[in-house]
Amino acid sequence: MLQKSFFTFALCFLIAWPTIGLADTEASAKKKFLAGIQAFQQENLVKARTLLEAAAEALSSKALTYNLGVVYYRLGEYDKSRQMFEALLPTNQRALAFYNLGLIALAEDDTTKARRAFRDAARNSSKENLTKLAYGQLKELGSELPSQPWQALVSLGTGYEDNIALFPDSAATTLDSSFFESVNAVSGYPLRSGNHALKILAQLYGRRYNEYKGFDTYLARLELAWAYLPDGYRFNLGIGGDQLWQGSESREQRMRVFTDFQVKGCLRDNARDRCTLGLEAEQVEAAERYRPYDGQRYQFETKYRTRFGDWTWDARYRVDYNDRRDLDTGTESFSVSPLTQTAKLGLDYEVTSNWSLGASANYGFRHYQTDHRLQIPEGLLTIRREDNRFAYSLKTAYKLTSALSMSLDVEQVQNNSNIDRYDYDRRTATLSLAVHL
Repeated sequence: MLQKSFFTFALCFLIAWPTIGLADTEASAKKKFLAGIQAFQQENLVKARTLLEAAAEALSSKALTYNLGVVYYRLGEYDKSRQMFEALLPTNQRALAFYNLGLIALAEDDTTKARRAFRDAARNSSKENLTKLAYGQLKELGSELPSQPWQALVSLGTGYEDNIALFPDSAATTLDSSFFESVNAVSGYPLRSGNHALKILAQLYGRRYNEYKGFDTYLARLELAWAYLPDGYRFNLGIGGDQLWQGSESREQRMRVFTDFQVKGCLRDNARDRCTLGLEAEQVEAAERYRPYDGQRYQFETKYRTRFGDWTWDARYRVDYNDRRDLDTGTESFSVSPLTQTAKLGLDYEVTSNWSLGASANYGFRHYQTDHRLQIPEGLLTIRREDNRFAYSLKTAYKLTSALSMSLDVEQVQNNSNIDRYDYDRRTATLSLAVHL
């Protein structure tokens, strides 16, 4: 299908370019050039090559160079075709030349060169149709889309959540409320030299409940990282910080160092998948009211993502180790230092180019590092807390335009603990409108 799109695209250029740069050429060469285009349109490729080569003896123009490259490509003369398109790289047709070089690489079964050429085409293109064609080729190759110098996201949503306070199942009532949610993010590479780059990420998140304002949550995040971005893999090493508010009060500040390493084509050919390993160490400074949460958090995460046609599979495994101050009231004590293992499986299906469906399942096991000491009617209970947490979600998203999308997310979370007061269920539904810049 993409090959067909290319020929339609190429034909448009063959029709549109005949008069570029020909005003001062000899009349006979011009006639040969136009006759060569006509022969191409009639699928007489040998005659088109003869006429265009004859015209090239007297003419020198981007249009002629491009058209010769297309004819050579159609005839399977890839070396000559490559020479024509490489000659266009220093011109304002650089993006188009890269795209055609990618097609040549595909024809020669060199997917590595093809991915590189299509990424260069997308990066250099100012025309939406050419960008879409390049992205389509990258998608078919299972390649990650090229990183833009700067990207931004503005998302506004509304939804409803039951059991905001995570009351246990035995509670007579729960706290339920609708909410307004905002997600804003910007990331980019302010400095880049070859495969090395400086990456910046800034995020603002907020959720405001129409009732129970004490549960309102706001987060500000800033990260700075050195990125190494060669073909086939990428490496990041950085630092970051968060400020978290709950209600109208500051809850905690976080400072961290992190690194991650990603490899494309780790388990399958043609880079249709990618594997990621990540490490993170974080220092948490909690406000006075939340002082038991002071301490450190360490994280290890591995991810695997692959694509089969219109299906995308995502698998993740993460380990979080917390070393917090914990809470001791004198009579009772509570551990807030769990060792958590989380496994997640996700599946997305692209119904059309604009509409997608997704589902995921998440299981987490928490083992707390120290005992809980709880006052119960029978006396004092000492127990090591363990939780089994299950989460399920369904999502649908629709692209209204290339920059505007709408999504609906529904999630259910169930926590089963060996301490009854920590058993809970929670359901959330969110409708969002997002702008990608």
